[in-house]
Amino acid sequence: AKVMLMSPSTMAPGRALGSGLADCYGPVRVLWTPFEQRPHRRAGRLRCCGYVVALQALSTASRSKRVGTLRGFPVTDEDRQRCSTDVMLDFERQGFLKVPGILTEDEVAALNDVIEELQGSEECTLQALQHQVRVQFGADTAAQCRTVTACRKKLEALEKRGEVSFLQYFNLHRKSERLRQIAMSPRFSFWATRLLGVPSVRLYQDAVFMKRPGDGATDWHSDLGLAPFDTNSFLTFWLPLTPVPPRGGSSLVYAIGSHRDFALPFHGDLDEDLSGRYKLRRTGSILPGDASIHHGWTLHSASAVPEGGPLRLAWTLGFIADGARLLRKACSAQEDAVSYESWIRDLDQ
Repeated sequence: AKVMLMSPSTMAPGRALGSGLADCYGPVRVLWTPFEQRPHRRAGRLRCCGYVVALQALSTASRSKRVGTLRGFPVTDEDRQRCSTDVMLDFERQGFLKVPGILTEDEVAALNDVIEELQGSEECTLQALQHQVRVQFGADTAAQCRTVTACRKKLEALEKRGEVSFLQYFNLHRKSERLRQIAMSPRFSFWATRLLGVPSVRLYQDAVFMKRPGDGATDWHSDLGLAPFDTNSFLTFWLPLTPVPPRGGSSLVYAIGSHRDFALPFHGDLDEDLSGRYKLRRTGSILPGDASIHHGWTLHSASAVPEGGPLRLAWTLGFIADGARLLRKACSAQEDAVSYESWIRDLDQ
């Protein structure tokens, strides 16, 4: 298959992300951008080592079909039936959607196997701890914590007080071809394009969230406010890897319609009790194989996990519409900056 690698020079800040194509399989087009300009070849196969895996998928109800030659989770007839006009309208009005059983038991098992292997490595553990040190103490302090032991010692007092909300493992798809294939599955791109109402999407990032017993609450926030894009077309898949019980399991809480509240940044206060401004809704009990999908501007939070409560593990995927523009000045102090700062610098040159 022919693979086109896009150079950073085609993606200057303020310009639309490029539109190269690679590996066409019927209606699904897979694209990587931006990677190292010189791909590595091993055993006759192209091995991409780079920054952002982007997915461009032409995905409409009339053209989408099961793609047997592309690895990953295919679009099924059930997906097409469930993602109806009423469902799309409900997502647009409320800003979130719960989809039970979006993955089969076998697919959940395959996903768990690859994530467990990656997450358990010392490299990924160190990166997750360094990120939390950076969030709490700043980038300079995080750079000085070069071992797992040093990071844990730095966070110990905060963890005892419940001031650490979770550990976050960014972009594991860059470390695993199999996880990259899953993240770029036609099924995810089908739901993303339908719910956003766009012809194609790009994978921005994936992340594993580990919320441990004793971890504190997750404050109200919107995902798009932490991303370096000038767009409204963004959504997140939140896929539990462990069962989340309705009580004590730290399920997500959504502020209904907050993604359409243009007045909030000007006249509101994110620190106030949002129950007075919006109706709130919990996802409640959610199981591996289910998905909670929310718009990039939808405000959401999660409660603390009590001591002795269940570990909460979830995998997230963030998609943007193809053609989204980069912010001219992405903030390096943002909580998610570690996810994009390595490649966004190249685009700023």
